[in-house]
Order: sequence, then structure tokens, then C-alpha cells
Amino acid sequence: MRIIIFMNLAGIDLNLMLVFDAIMSEHHVTRASQKIGMSQPAMSNALNRLRHHLKDDLFVRGPDGMRPTPRAMELAAPIRSALEGLEVALDPVSFVPAMARRTFKIGTSDYTVATLLPAIARTIESDAPGISVCIVPSAGRTLEMLDAQDIDFGIGAFDGIPERFESARLLDDNYVLIMRKGNPLAKGRLSLAKYAAARHMLMSPRGDPSGFVDKELQAQGLSRQVAITVNSFSAAPALLASTDLILAAPQRIARIFAPAYDLVTRKAPFTGPREYSTATLVWHQRLANHPAHIWFRDLVIGIAGEASI
Repeated sequence: MRIIIFMNLAGIDLNLMLVFDAIMSEHHVTRASQKIGMSQPAMSNALNRLRHHLKDDLFVRGPDGMRPTPRAMELAAPIRSALEGLEVALDPVSFVPAMARRTFKIGTSDYTVATLLPAIARTIESDAPGISVCIVPSAGRTLEMLDAQDIDFGIGAFDGIPERFESARLLDDNYVLIMRKGNPLAKGRLSLAKYAAARHMLMSPRGDPSGFVDKELQAQGLSRQVAITVNSFSAAPALLASTDLILAAPQRIARIFAPAYDLVTRKAPFTGPREYSTATLVWHQRLANHPAHIWFRDLVIGIAGEASI
């Protein structure tokens, strides 16, 4: 059996495996070519060679891009696993931050950008100037993107984390209400019913029409009017400052934005679910022992620890 495998590999350009993996990930020839730094004509030529070697179409055009054939689906996991093994094996056994040049992609939201990224950026600037960080929106797709190696790490609130991933809790937070100083609800007793009757802003990265607050209100026989929905916390302060809208947001976000826009915060008349009140760093097990990834996640965990203090 070993001889047969050797003979098969001897007749195949192993770069074609990168081509296969990129198309499997992107479902689009042009995007796949950009991902691995190959021209689109060269990518198409490589795909044709791969089809010839494997005697299968592998990918066929559909309304939503290149769809894998059953044979491609069978090959996807073994090829991805083999490439991951090569990547780990060929990477340096040590990592010297001051000399390194690489980019770490983090799937997260502007919560991380506001609370952790400034300190991360300062540390990298002084200790590892050749390192770059790329923030990628990943709402609802973080684990999927980690599987596809579209990102190196995910930071967010997770309802459950499968065993193929490892994680570290970074920050715990509480939800508060943010509003302008002149808002009628800025002073006085604030009951849940009075809160529900107000006009609300909802921050929803995926554009969902409701959130955990609505579930809490529903359990009490109440509902609210969400007048404006935004997909990032950074879009909220200017709107809150010029309207009577109120926003439920993590306290760490409120502390950053409220002083700059002359906003006030109040204790929320509800308790946010635990999974929404915790920022967690997640990474794939396949990179658990990768020197560069160990350095970066230790950096993030350390900075989060200082932020908690």
C-alpha cells in the first residue's frame, strides 16, 4: 500500500492540493486564486489538471458558486488535514516576536476593537513591529471560519464551543443602559415596564430583529419597540446623543463611549445571559502548539487580565 501511495503522489503536483483546498473553501475560482496568490487563468488551468489526475469534475458551477461533487466532498477533510500537518511541520520551532513578520486574523466585533485592541496594538508596536492584526467580522460564523482557516482566533460570546476548539475566558461584563443626559429615563426609578415602554436601539451584528432583552421582556409579558438597529457599538453614541433612544450595552463599552458623547449610564433592570456577558478567545486545536499562536494568544490573555484588574 505504501508503494501505491508513493506512486500516486509522484505523479501529482502537490500545489494542486492547495488549489483544491482554496476552491473548497471559497466556492469561487477567482476568490480562491486571490487567497493563494495565483492568477485566475493559472487557477483554472490547475483545476483542469486536478480534474484530469483525479478523473472527476470535482466542482461544477451553480447559482451560488462552484459546488463540490460527491468525490470532492470525500477528499475535502483528508486534504485539509494533510495541509494543516504540513503547515505546522514546516513552521519554525521557535518564535521570535521582534523578528517575526506575519498577520494574525481575529474574527470578532467592535467590542474587542474598543476594549482590547488598543493595548494589543501598543504591545505589538513596541515588541513585534513586523506583526499585523486583521479584524474580520464573524458574527454567527466564528467557529466555521476557524475550521476553514479564514481566521486564526475568534473573540466573542459563545453559547457552546465544540471539543475541536480550545478557549480562554478573557473578560466578564455587565449590561447597562446608555442614553443622553436629557432623556426622561435618565433620572428617577426605572422599572422593567417603564424601560419596555421607551424607544430602543438594538445592536445586532447580524441584523437580527430582536435580542436577549426581548426574550427577557417576553418572559415578563412585556415587549418593546426597537426603533433603530445598528450592527456595531461604534455607530450608537452619536444617535443616542441626539435622540431619546436607549441602548443596552456592555459596561466596558459604555465607559469608553459615554464621556466622549456626554451620555449617561444606568443599571439595567434585567440581567444579561452569561454567554452574552463573557468575552472568550477561541482557537482550533490543530494550532494549540504552534509557537506563533501561543505567543499571540498569551499576549491577548495577558492584556485581558490587566483590563479586568
